[in-house]
Amino acid sequence: MKRKSRLLKVICVFGICYCLIGVSLSEAYWIWTPQSKKWLNPKYAPKDTPREQYDYAMQFYLAKDYPKAISEFKKMIKVYPQSELAPDAQYYMGRSYEERKDYYAAFLAYQKVIDIYPRSELTEEILERQYKLGNMYFSGQKEKLLGMAIIPAIDKALEIFEKVVSNSPYGKYADLAQFKIGECYKKNNEFKEAAEAFGKLVNNYPKSLLYEQAKYETAYCTYKMSLKPNYDQEPTEEAIKEFENFVKTKDHGETIEDAEAALVRLQAKKAESLYNTAHFYEKSKHYESAIIYYKEVVDTYPKTSWAKKAFSKVTELEKRIEKRNKK
Repeated sequence: MKRKSRLLKVICVFGICYCLIGVSLSEAYWIWTPQSKKWLNPKYAPKDTPREQYDYAMQFYLAKDYPKAISEFKKMIKVYPQSELAPDAQYYMGRSYEERKDYYAAFLAYQKVIDIYPRSELTEEILERQYKLGNMYFSGQKEKLLGMAIIPAIDKALEIFEKVVSNSPYGKYADLAQFKIGECYKKNNEFKEAAEAFGKLVNNYPKSLLYEQAKYETAYCTYKMSLKPNYDQEPTEEAIKEFENFVKTKDHGETIEDAEAALVRLQAKKAESLYNTAHFYEKSKHYESAIIYYKEVVDTYPKTSWAKKAFSKVTELEKRIEKRNKK
């Protein structure tokens, strides 16, 4: 009886295991391949040809099953990286990410087409899509953290615009992206970098429709640099130079009034600095040195309120020097 009981238990256990194995095998079976010396599951194996794998992935893309499409396009690129369809697979992986609103992943996927397949006919379309993605981030699109879009992503916009320029320095979107680089820095109050970025547009794209605006922005950002308390007067002088050059040019439209107003403020700021330097020498009784600085205010910035004060000081100090020399 005990033997029969044990035998029945063995049979039951064997039967249960067989059933479980049977179910498992029916859902997903594995095949040993002598070539690779690995067990492969046909369910997850790539198709036999690049075309079959690409068409299979496209079925999911067209059906808007983007996670599955991404998985199958990845498989296509991994197994058939040299196929003429590989650039297209990489591109549609980017399109799938974009449809899922995973915009940064889309940008990276598009960039791989340019990095790995630089001769692809998709380059122009990719540059356009990258530029638009950059604009989305610049306009307020937030980066996701744990699935929630909560992180301001102006840095992502900057990264994307810089890639658009480097990908095609003289392409259709190069000057537009270069201007946006300046705008990104300006938005972050990084005026030195902004002025340099706008300056690059002026130097590299003289025929751009944004040329005059970039000249103004270069001057404006240089002016904003000069307002920082710990800066010396070099940025102020540079800003004055930029605005003077801008005002002299033609076809600068409505920005001329802003430029002229900023130029007046800058000149007053520089005149005040020179006046204070002169006053320092005056207090130290170095009257000759003080007169040099007061005269510079009068001669260089005659339209400022500081010029009138400086002129009075020159007259006063010259009398002091004359009186002192008579003793």
